[in-house]
Amino acid sequence: MGILSTLFGGGHKHAPLAPLQAMIDSGLISIAAQPRNNALDLGDHKLERLYVFLIDHDYPGGSAAMHNAVFAHFKLPYRSCFMIGDPARVAEIIAGLRACPIYHGGGAGSGFKDKIAPSLDGLAPSAEVIGSVNVIARDGDRFIGHNTDGIGFVAGLLNEYANCVAGQKVVILGAGGTALPISYELSKEKPREVVIVNRTVAKAQTIADLIAPLTTARAVGEEALGDELADAGLVVNTSNKGAQPNEKFSAFAAMTGNVEMDLAQSMANLARLPGTAIVADILLEELPLTLKLARDAGHRTHSGRHMNLFQAAPAFKILTGLDKPDATLLEIMRKAVE
Repeated sequence: MGILSTLFGGGHKHAPLAPLQAMIDSGLISIAAQPRNNALDLGDHKLERLYVFLIDHDYPGGSAAMHNAVFAHFKLPYRSCFMIGDPARVAEIIAGLRACPIYHGGGAGSGFKDKIAPSLDGLAPSAEVIGSVNVIARDGDRFIGHNTDGIGFVAGLLNEYANCVAGQKVVILGAGGTALPISYELSKEKPREVVIVNRTVAKAQTIADLIAPLTTARAVGEEALGDELADAGLVVNTSNKGAQPNEKFSAFAAMTGNVEMDLAQSMANLARLPGTAIVADILLEELPLTLKLARDAGHRTHSGRHMNLFQAAPAFKILTGLDKPDATLLEIMRKAVE
């Protein structure tokens, strides 16, 4: 009860970030170190709004830097910040954030996207259909979940490679919180079929069932990965293979823990992919192993940084209500993460 009494006790008018400080002191959350422009002054009494992006490990996310650049440009007393926590404690984390009077929502990143919905007050249609949340917007005293991941991914992909989905076999690697919105939005672009590859086939089947009304969809285990790559036109890694602490592994093979063996299997599977195929990743690292292997093999590649940028403008408008042209927002945001 000590933490709860600290979080929900009085004195918030004089220390609006005191509940957040209590959460940090207790170890419930911590401020991420890797994202750019992510510092947060817990003693800043001029701050009127705080947007928190929850992630399960430290990685170089770009949303906070992009948002903070827009806030600075328009001289708004707002701040966005990535914070690390355990998704298993998401209910406690959200309860603590609600106790912070200037908390205005934010987002759900790695580990939280498909677990945060029960802790919110409602879901927008974009999140309700696919059961995954990446944006949390405040509406009075209610917090509503939205999803712009799939929209942002497809917009970024088609901006780099126009008409690259229609008529193609799309192979989705992984079935986590981002796989569903991406699969859903890609299915609207008239692919030949979408195949979800995952270690746990049941999770992949859930996605296949959801998008089946839009396109031909199948779910398979990782042992079939090489066969599925053999006639693919677009491959999308939505897993955390290639990200810390799994940076030595690629998404082209199951991750057994044996680096050399897994790499050899990745190379064998990748060799079956047609040379014209595009390989995309959602990771924000400079060149995750999946993209490096594909690029070295002569394939066109697509970085997760495109999705991060192209989902940022619609997400920002949902979060803040700031009605500015997308082109203006994207120009400011692009410079913030270059």
